[in-house]
Amino acid sequence: MQIDAKKFDLIARNVFAPAYSLLAEQIMERTGIMSGLCLDLGSGGGYLGLALAWNSKLRVCLLDESAEMQAIAEQNIYDKRLDNRVVALCGDVHYLPLKNNSVDLVVSRGSVYFWDDLAQVLREIWRVLAPGGQVCIGGGFGSKALKDEIVAKMRQTEPDWQPRCGKFDDACFHDAVKLAGIPDAELLKDESGTWLIFKKPFEYLLERMADNYVTACDYK
Repeated sequence: MQIDAKKFDLIARNVFAPAYSLLAEQIMERTGIMSGLCLDLGSGGGYLGLALAWNSKLRVCLLDESAEMQAIAEQNIYDKRLDNRVVALCGDVHYLPLKNNSVDLVVSRGSVYFWDDLAQVLREIWRVLAPGGQVCIGGGFGSKALKDEIVAKMRQTEPDWQPRCGKFDDACFHDAVKLAGIPDAELLKDESGTWLIFKKPFEYLLERMADNYVTACDYK
């Protein structure tokens, strides 16, 4: 999807700015993950991922399909002096350029509504997610008050503006989760938005260790 990167970023850094620090705080409180590798999908200028890095010990990968957005994110990383822990990549969320079982936390705010094949993205997220890793993707604003404030500001220039999360059928999430084979995923909805959350159980680590043990025995 083609977007006006500069216009999109101007809105993100001004109108939506208050939401990112609150969302980062809520994600860390919900997951308890404060270190390891975090992947921010469809990151745009990287504001959610940067807020997570700023308030934790997480290493963060900002992934967006737009090279222009990557450049904006790289400048934001430099401005925040987080280049030792945050990197911006240009890539397709449907084919993540990361190793299996390598990511401890996957987040995304607002991007999910632009993905062509949600089930394929979920499969890729599950592939790269480490055992014990958690996922929080959706379109929340952090609080109803903040949502109302952002909607009011957006309508100053676009009178009919509506959050995209209000236009996305819940069945799309449930169908994609089923197709991707994600166990125990939850759809959390409140007045501030919608989030899809799930976790890869530690049992998957034990299964992988057992598989590796069998393979090693085969070569003796």
